[in-house]
Amino acid sequence: MVKYVGFLMVFVIATFMTGCSQPNEPDSEEGLPVLITLTCNPNLTLEPCQDVEFDRADEIRIMMEAIHKAERLPGNLDYGTQYNMSITNGDGSVTRYDFSLGMDPKMQGLLVNQEDTSAGYSISLEDANQLRRLIQRRTD
Repeated sequence: MVKYVGFLMVFVIATFMTGCSQPNEPDSEEGLPVLITLTCNPNLTLEPCQDVEFDRADEIRIMMEAIHKAERLPGNLDYGTQYNMSITNGDGSVTRYDFSLGMDPKMQGLLVNQEDTSAGYSISLEDANQLRRLIQRRTD
């Protein structure tokens, strides 16, 4: 009987401690990068450009969803880069992309992994415009 009461006490204390632990930070989500940095390409002067950093989970989620939905483009690419994009993960690893949106709301975006520049990915018009708005909010 004493063992049963002891076990019950440990169970109640463990349950209480679990219930009282602090909730996860609202901006932290497992698997989501911690920082996305867009650095303007100094060689591309056709349109105004400002460096941008995204460190909020909601903004990073929007960026990552657009990247994951991008569709591979056929053939070899001949492109100009508006931004150098760095995606920093929680473990400190960084993935780098060439990234272009332009200002025209009727144009799709372009994403090219810097480790394999022979393959480019098209960001849909809807996602490209959402990313333009996100960048605009950060640079105004």
